[in-house]
Amino acid sequence: MRRSVFRWLHWVTIGALAGLLALYLWYAAEHVRLLLAFPFPLDYGEGPLLAQVSRLAGGEPIWHLYADPAQEPFLIVNYPPLYVLLSAGMSSLTGVPLTAGRLVALFGALASMAALAALIGRRGAWLALLWLAIPVVREWMPLMRVDLVGVALGLWAVWVAGHQRLPPIWRGALAGVLAVGCLLTKPSLIAGPLAAGVYLLAGWIWLHSHPESHARHALQSFLITGALVGGGIVAGLVWATAGRFLLHVVAANANRWELALATDFWRQQVALRWPLLLTALIGVAVAWHAGQRATLIPALTYLLAGTLGAIGVGKVGAYANYFFEWYAGLIWLTGIGWRALAGDPRLRRTGEAALVGLGVLLIASLLYYPPLWDANRLRPAGLIEPSPPRFVLGQYGVWADAQREAAVLAALTRTDAALADEARAAGNIIFTDLPGLASGAGVTARMPVFEFRQLLDQGLADQTAILYELANGELPLLLLDYLGNWLTPEMIAIIRHRYAQDGSLGVIDRYRPVATGPAQPPLQPVVAGGVQLASVQLAPPLGAAYEPGQLVTLCLQWQRIAPHPADGLIVVVRVLVAGDRVAAHSELPLLYGALPPARWPTTAAIEHMQPIALPLELLPGAYQLAVGLRDQAGNDLIAPQPVATLAVEAQGGAFFTETGYFVPARFMQAWAELGAVERAGWPLTPAVPFGWGWLQCFERVCLEWRDGMVQQRALGRELYLAETIRHAQCSDGTPADRLCPGYAVPEELLANLGQPLSGDMQRNGWIVQWTEYARLERSADGVTFGLGRLGDETLRLPPGVRYRWP
Repeated sequence: MRRSVFRWLHWVTIGALAGLLALYLWYAAEHVRLLLAFPFPLDYGEGPLLAQVSRLAGGEPIWHLYADPAQEPFLIVNYPPLYVLLSAGMSSLTGVPLTAGRLVALFGALASMAALAALIGRRGAWLALLWLAIPVVREWMPLMRVDLVGVALGLWAVWVAGHQRLPPIWRGALAGVLAVGCLLTKPSLIAGPLAAGVYLLAGWIWLHSHPESHARHALQSFLITGALVGGGIVAGLVWATAGRFLLHVVAANANRWELALATDFWRQQVALRWPLLLTALIGVAVAWHAGQRATLIPALTYLLAGTLGAIGVGKVGAYANYFFEWYAGLIWLTGIGWRALAGDPRLRRTGEAALVGLGVLLIASLLYYPPLWDANRLRPAGLIEPSPPRFVLGQYGVWADAQREAAVLAALTRTDAALADEARAAGNIIFTDLPGLASGAGVTARMPVFEFRQLLDQGLADQTAILYELANGELPLLLLDYLGNWLTPEMIAIIRHRYAQDGSLGVIDRYRPVATGPAQPPLQPVVAGGVQLASVQLAPPLGAAYEPGQLVTLCLQWQRIAPHPADGLIVVVRVLVAGDRVAAHSELPLLYGALPPARWPTTAAIEHMQPIALPLELLPGAYQLAVGLRDQAGNDLIAPQPVATLAVEAQGGAFFTETGYFVPARFMQAWAELGAVERAGWPLTPAVPFGWGWLQCFERVCLEWRDGMVQQRALGRELYLAETIRHAQCSDGTPADRLCPGYAVPEELLANLGQPLSGDMQRNGWIVQWTEYARLERSADGVTFGLGRLGDETLRLPPGVRYRWP
């Protein structure tokens, strides 16, 4: 009776476990389907790999990838070449390098699962399906990343090393080739090669006294193959790249390790999958008790090496992929224990009870999952705010997460397509902290910021050329996820003064160079401290003359004239009245303290932008701009000298004390015609000159000056691209070809809302409708009506932070 109860419980747990695995397999398959259809790089790591594979697919030799990172195409290749070669070969079949790389990674995930099944053996092989239920495996299996291919090669190297049916020399040689392939995919994946070597070494030690033992030959061929093939390939690449292969693969991966970071990752993984750790420990005890100790040698070696590798998750910039080998080792040991319980007659009395216990623990390991995406943002879950694991079933189960992912990827497809159009329109080279925004558009990223920062911090890279290009506004478009994200303080300082934000698309901010106007020689020479003022640039006013209160965009071109110019120079700019009276005064470190004159080119000018606000009380007339230099102690090296004149005349612009910004006359007129504060809101930015025209954003609108006329920016259309909630009908079921009923829109505002883009939808507790220029909002009871703060939303400024220019 007791035995029949355990048998019944055994099949119940098997059924429950099989059901959960089936659910996770569907979840993984849906993730794969969505990612293979997504046409742009999804995370940081896909971007550089796509650029590398695209160049290989275009016929570029592999050794050219490991070139000088300071030269175009500015690649830093973190990994040995196997994965990119496989992906380039696959792209000849698919025609799409991104899809090819994802398919290669997917094959690596499935091959890893197959290797685990082969290593576990027949009676427990099905437990290898747990591999696809591991959160980071599921997340990365359709991503263009190298890791899973390396894991698969390592696991198959272990299987081949223990496959006694192969002749010893061939067995060792094939295991050696697979181990080399693993390390040439990602050198930190040491568990497979080490376990294969220990497996062969243990076989030789175990049988070395046997007169007909050939285990020594297998071990020797493994070591010789690894040394000759692996060493030969590495030596050849080092020679072909003049040593830069090591700079790319070793130095660029030497990230700082932090104990707190490693501890946080380990705490997250153990808290989520601790039952799997218990099943692995039980598997070790069962196999030991059953006399299957020989099978534990490679598995325990693999787990130990995988644990050491996972400790590396404390490297700055690391992710949970460092746990791949650790999880594979846990599943392998769990499978060994299950196989021993299911197949050993001596354990028949206790086997079924133990299998029930193992099954319950495995079920417990699958009950919770970490969601992939934030519930409210186009961001990975947990990036902005805590995202605790969710129960696998119910309202917030994997079905809901799959639906959320479909909506997020659809929104990212729209925004990334718009960003790609802008990147291609800007030229061949853009600056971005997410290289995939460049490679996905088919253009070049000026640098892969994370890898470049690792080299820079080790003194193996120089940012002078990039700072020079930024200072002169030579990079026409900056696409930034975050102004900080591995950018150096010097880069940030120059970007904040020389570039201004031109709105955003999705979660990406657009920055463009502030327009400078034509260059003209200074009225009086300014020479001191080993530098001289070569020319002056003034952005033309948005009208016939500058207005009192307006921000004058002044750009000064400096040249280095001495071998050892002074450091710490400060630029003094003044607005002079009647020749010598100071109406306005501004001081700023030369090049914002980011690029000392000693590092400037000796033959070319470099731009320093220093806007200055005209006082509100200025009377109409002509005024002079004067420029001088001080040393870092505040002593004048040269008193401010007149360098340019400007005409000032009031034209109807206004200064808003509410936010501290001046609105020029032409924008002021358009603002009033739109409905003033009630429709547009207060100004949130100054009027900024760009190459395409002028921009000024208010709380609910942004106004543009293009081709001689003022117009609204279609903020509703831009921001609606990133909306994951889409609906085409009004609440009453009618098509949304006009404003839906229920919005109390004043008649005078109807003309400037634009065409409807959506029907009614629920958003943050409000019923909203998107139009070309606005988002109408009303409470559910219809009592409260408002317009969305689209001008504020397109700037994406943190609370309390002002517009970052000037």
